[in-house]
Amino acid sequence: MSTWLAGLAENPSLAIAVALGAFLLLFGALLVYARTSTARPETTRKLLHTGSGLLTLAFPFLFQEVWPVVLLTGASALIIATVKFVPAARRRFGGVTDRVKRFTLGELYFPLSVALLFWLTRGDHPLLFIVPVLLLTLADATGALIGGRYGLTQYSGASKSLEGSVAFVIVGFFCVHVPLLLWSDVGRAESLLIAATLAPLVMLLEGSAWRGLDNLFIPIGGYFLLRAYLPMDVGALLARLIVTSALVLLIVVSRRRTTLEDDSLLAAAFLCYVAWAIMGWRWLVAPVVIFVGYAWLSPPTAENSRRMHGVPAVLSIWSAAIAWMVLAHATGRSSLLFPYSVVFAAHLAMFGISRLAHQFPQRPLAPLFWRAVAMSWLIMLAPFALVADATTVNLVAAAAGFAGIALGAAAFVLTQPVIGNVRRDTRRWLWQAGAASVASIAAWAVVTMVSRSLP
Repeated sequence: MSTWLAGLAENPSLAIAVALGAFLLLFGALLVYARTSTARPETTRKLLHTGSGLLTLAFPFLFQEVWPVVLLTGASALIIATVKFVPAARRRFGGVTDRVKRFTLGELYFPLSVALLFWLTRGDHPLLFIVPVLLLTLADATGALIGGRYGLTQYSGASKSLEGSVAFVIVGFFCVHVPLLLWSDVGRAESLLIAATLAPLVMLLEGSAWRGLDNLFIPIGGYFLLRAYLPMDVGALLARLIVTSALVLLIVVSRRRTTLEDDSLLAAAFLCYVAWAIMGWRWLVAPVVIFVGYAWLSPPTAENSRRMHGVPAVLSIWSAAIAWMVLAHATGRSSLLFPYSVVFAAHLAMFGISRLAHQFPQRPLAPLFWRAVAMSWLIMLAPFALVADATTVNLVAAAAGFAGIALGAAAFVLTQPVIGNVRRDTRRWLWQAGAASVASIAAWAVVTMVSRSLP
């Protein structure tokens, strides 16, 4: 640590004053630049993003406690929020972050993520703070600027592009690899594999975020991934690189063959990776099957084959599944693979009944309902029976899943005014997530009672 940094570290009040003064100087300089040049709104916004991020790199060396960082990030967020939302302040000081036309809270998530990251890494090696901040500061800003200027392949469902994502991965690779290589005990091969895996995974997070949430997802997700990778050997890291590469390849191949928009496809791929990394390959079967089996529920048409499902749909599908996965990881109970699989089966049935009711509005609802339930049960729980251990309990579970799926689908139908014309709004996704939760809990309760009665 240099002499002046060491001096500031001994006087937190002075360090706070210097850091806040540097931020205000940066903000003022960009305000003058925005008003005296023809710079694009996104350019000045990302320059503030980059400059602020570079300033925060000194935090692990300046502060030993969390409160100075909370004070600084809170002050910067207050300044930005005042300029963004108070008309008088916007007229006088606006021009740096408030000129973009889309609604975004990214500039407010940025200081929040820095404060959270500092709290998570306090007492650890500074690399755990610096690498995620570099990803947020350099890779994200480069991806946004390249995508905005040269992006030709725009993502559906997001204001991002393939070119921006490629730029993010390239810069992100060096943001990880160089610090690890120069400032850690990690071997060269391990450093290379960590960087090659972490950069595309964080890109999936960035591409699936909306309304500026990438400024929260990138550093926090990057931190947890980096922390998990650092103690791994070459074999474990190589496996993660292979799975990550396979998921990225799947995105490229299936991009035009799915109803998921690009941002939701990226989110689904990242969640699939998390399921595999935490629980193993068996927990990948259900999400992959629903991805493939969705098209088998009803005859394909131009209308039901278009890309129409965004990130809220993916979060609705995964919300209860993540809860079962976390519980399984915490308790070590692999048997929770069953309710986890029922979640996806119930969602598949709900999608199926809405598709069939829309395509065949003149037919009675009951036959369409049982058709969707039966197909979903067969599509989802037949693979469960194959990958789970061939025990009596698991066979009973596969059979009991039918009742759980039917219960969840019925609950969903009852919440929708017109099942053949279900809206894709927040209310629908919340009801669907709740119905899938009910289905999985009910099926698990039945299996638990049956297993206790078995000898």
